[in-house]
Amino acid sequence: MIRTYLKYIKNLVMTEPKKNIISIVGTTGVGKSQFSIDLAQAINGEIINADSMQVYKKLDNITNKHPIKERAGIPHHVMDHVNWDEKYFIHRFSKEANDAIKDIHSRGKIPIVIGGTHYYLQNLLFNNKTIEGAPSDKNEQANEIQLTEEQVSILDGPVDRIFETLKTIDPVISEKFHPQDRRKLRRALEIFYRTGEKPSTIYHEQKIEELEESSLRYNTLLFWVFSDPEVLKDRLDKRVDTMMESGARSEIEELYEVYEKQDPKPDCGSGIWQVIGFKEFLPWLDSKGDESVNDKTRKLLFENGIERMKIRTRQYAKYQVKWIRKLLSVELQKEARFNFKYGGKLYLLDATDLTKWQENVGKIGMEIARQFLANGPSAVTIPQAPEHLQDIIPKEDFFSNFKSNKTLGSESNWKHYECSVCKDKDGKPLVAVGEASWKIHIESRRHSRSVSAGDKKRKHEELIKQYSKRKELSKTEKDDYTESK
Repeated sequence: MIRTYLKYIKNLVMTEPKKNIISIVGTTGVGKSQFSIDLAQAINGEIINADSMQVYKKLDNITNKHPIKERAGIPHHVMDHVNWDEKYFIHRFSKEANDAIKDIHSRGKIPIVIGGTHYYLQNLLFNNKTIEGAPSDKNEQANEIQLTEEQVSILDGPVDRIFETLKTIDPVISEKFHPQDRRKLRRALEIFYRTGEKPSTIYHEQKIEELEESSLRYNTLLFWVFSDPEVLKDRLDKRVDTMMESGARSEIEELYEVYEKQDPKPDCGSGIWQVIGFKEFLPWLDSKGDESVNDKTRKLLFENGIERMKIRTRQYAKYQVKWIRKLLSVELQKEARFNFKYGGKLYLLDATDLTKWQENVGKIGMEIARQFLANGPSAVTIPQAPEHLQDIIPKEDFFSNFKSNKTLGSESNWKHYECSVCKDKDGKPLVAVGEASWKIHIESRRHSRSVSAGDKKRKHEELIKQYSKRKELSKTEKDDYTESK
């Protein structure tokens, strides 16, 4: 522990030269792409996509790619290059994105990372995210063990088998993730196969390193393009309608043609098939080849698909805000220990009123970037958020009361809680990961409804038993009476 403290003091005082990078986060449909292009024009930057759906070819509408004609000639990297039949894993993204960053830096420009998929972004910006990322050190990559056929079979097999295998190898880390979280379970097991080390051991070492030195790979400026949720809700609904008018329907039909030819059918929870706007329309798409379905019903199915797509989009936006506040912000707050000397502060730009875009987003964002790039992270004098949105940015009291499972010692909180009343989408007992999630669940409306329904069911079954018993007694009494006669 003394060694850790001394190393921390050394890293606090000394500053290692690092190159600059800018990251833009925010919900879908809030204007991140437009801001990234405006910013790139102003600071001589190029854009790196960090959205897992936009890496796939075509499908520009349902994957929300910014129209080429509106990109002002700004190069976009790690986008529109993966075939639909390919699965795109994080280690491939890590290599492609890091290669793009090196290339952009070598030409004296600034990389601007936009998006998207949170574990992509965390792997790119931070060191020591191996559990959810990929080996980043060249020596580590060179020493990787090649996978056997059996190991590949397990990794690509059912999630239940992945979980049980990981549980046998490393029961500690298996409790950190939900039993159905294929991506994280698969990555943890793959780390063991490739390195020979238990992921829980690697994780513990990483958390100690976080106490000793900054986790940021670069001098990092982060923007959060934000919109009031109620305003955003209407904007997202209109966006889906616009997508349908702009060619999304034909994209969905083209994707379905490929889907139909696959045997077995692809998993709609992985690859391009998980894009919002495909599985929501499967009932409509399946009905097109069913002669028993009339045009009126088919039209209703299409309209239901649009509504489901809107609901999924709004849900995803809520999830993105939750990730920024409870995961990204927690990682960034660790930089306070080093006085944010490599950046790590999150600057919120208010994109609620689009008529004031230039005033609230453009000008403020450009000035923050100018100060950051000219004189370093500590030179930015503009507040992290406008006065009326100060409460959106998590403060010290939030971090002191928030129980994160990404800090040293959090391993003791890794535990699965199984609800005997509620079921998941597959009809299995619902599992909550960690005590905090469990408490939220048992206090939720869903759990209360399930308990209430369970009580009613038990009472109903008891009444049936009582009725059956009385009926049987009545029959016996009747038989006895008949015999006595």
